[in-house]
Order: sequence, then structure tokens, then C-alpha cells
Amino acid sequence: MSQFRRPSAAAAAVLAAGTLAIHARAQQDPFPEGPAFSQALADVNTALGTQRGFAIEKAEIFVSADGGYSGATTLIADDREHRLDSLFVARDPRRGGFDAISYLVDQSDGSALAFQFPTGPAVVTLPNAVTEPIIDAAMQRWQNSPDCPGPPVVKVADNGSDPDLVDGFILGDPSLIGTVQADITHAGWLPAAFFDALEPNGSRFILAVTFTFFFIDSAGHPTDIDHDGHFDTAFNEIYYNRRFRWSEGPSRPRGVDIASVATHESGHAFGLGHFGKVFIDNNDVIRFAPRAVMNAVYISPFFELAGTDNASFSSIWARRK
Repeated sequence: MSQFRRPSAAAAAVLAAGTLAIHARAQQDPFPEGPAFSQALADVNTALGTQRGFAIEKAEIFVSADGGYSGATTLIADDREHRLDSLFVARDPRRGGFDAISYLVDQSDGSALAFQFPTGPAVVTLPNAVTEPIIDAAMQRWQNSPDCPGPPVVKVADNGSDPDLVDGFILGDPSLIGTVQADITHAGWLPAAFFDALEPNGSRFILAVTFTFFFIDSAGHPTDIDHDGHFDTAFNEIYYNRRFRWSEGPSRPRGVDIASVATHESGHAFGLGHFGKVFIDNNDVIRFAPRAVMNAVYISPFFELAGTDNASFSSIWARRK
């Protein structure tokens, strides 16, 4: 179990709202067990219909400790027919039959906002040239997991066309509904309205979200063509919250660490869910049990894969090659 001493009064504002929400349930996981139904996701599936051959299964949200959120961190589109463990099928013919997992970084939405270095209140832009290499490194972290090297990861170049779907449906703008070009799309930084549409005031606490789509048959039911007891992942889309101020590394100590969040979200795309507990004990110590990239709440930078991250990744991919 990892632990961090609660910050001094001068630094407490960084955790204020989230700390109070978590402290109210000391020595408990602040997030309820199980997923929560999302009407926003159900509406997307209604708009998609069945003719496309895929539907949203779930959205996994990564929350900031200072946002005051204590709800479910997995949202689902259908609470009648659902399992939380859809996975990519090795060499799935519907994805081209390739061994590799492909990913794309949407460069058109690749800029994030950051505090001016080192401590000034002014806001500057981190361009795609800064954020994209950090996302690339996050994908490689999972491919190079020491317990079980992952599948080959192949990057698809951004050709300038719109490579993602969810933003157009959530924001109600058909011009933003693009064409899927990769198994995993890092769809960039979106405005507050997108995250508020997912959860009330979601832009205040959702750092990023990963949407998982699964394949469906003509009747709209999820498929399991390899009969492994898991639904078949079609693709994933990852979105980051532009309302927050971000950091590209230790040289900019203020802001949310891009590497930590991108590694976390990439973990979801590879099939991992949230695990571990994050809480404040009766001694006002913030604890992680265990500390992991895939913890459901962000408190401080943490992007190198821990033992539980590697073990979970291995349990998925050792048998999917």
C-alpha cells in the first residue's frame, strides 16, 4: 500500500473538493461498485442504429481528486445486457485480420492548455507537437509491459480527415462524425460542453474518458466470435478535457500530467479496467491500495506501470496472440 501525507494548508486547495468527498467515507473506496447507466451513451447507440455493425459498450472516466466527484467511474449504454470485459479478438477479420493493434492521434485537436512556466497564472498552449509524442510513449509502455509484451502496436498517420465519432454524437454536430481509421484513436482535447454532456458538471472532474465500442450482429446483440466469454471490441476512442491545465512533465510542475492520463486511458483501450482503492484514512493520509496507473482517480503524476498494471495486462494479452 502506497501512501502520501496530506498536503499542508497552503497546498490543500489542490485537493479541496475531492478530499472532502473522499474523507467523508474514510477508509472506503469513494467510488461505488459497478457501472452506472448513461442515457447519453444510450442515445448515441440509438443514433448509430444496427447497420454499422458496432455500438458503444461503455465509457470509463478518469477523474481528478479535486473535482468533488464520488460516483461511478464506468458508464454503460445498456444495463440489461452488459459485461465489463469486452476485448479485442486476435486477428479479427472485421478489423482486417491483423496481429497488430493500430492507433491514431488526431492532430486537429491535439493542443492542450497549461500554466505558464514556472508558476505564473497565465495560460499557454501545448501544441500537438508536444502532446503527441507523450501519447506515443504511453502506447509503447503497454506494448513493452515486462510481464507479457503486448501485441505489436502500429501507428496510423493522421491524414487530415476526421477519425472519430463520439464527439459528433455527444455534441449533436453531424459535421464532427468522422470515419474510424484505427483500433484506438486518441481523439484530442475537447471543450467543457462535451464532458458536461456525459455527466452533470462533468468538465469539473473528468480528466479524460475512453469509449469502448463492441461489434453487434444484425439484431443489435454483442458478438463473441471466439467464444471466450468476452464481447468483441471493435475500437476505442479517447478524449481529454481541455478545461483542465496540463503538464508535459517535471519541467512544468503545475497541471495534470499528460503522460499519467494518457497511459491510464491507453490501458483502458487495451482492455484494462479500474482497480485499487484511493482513500484518505483517519490520519489524513492519502492512500492507494495498491498504487497503480489504473487507479480510478488522479492525484499526482504516476505513469510507469506498477505490478498490478503489468499483471492485469498479462492476464489479458498472454492468451490473445
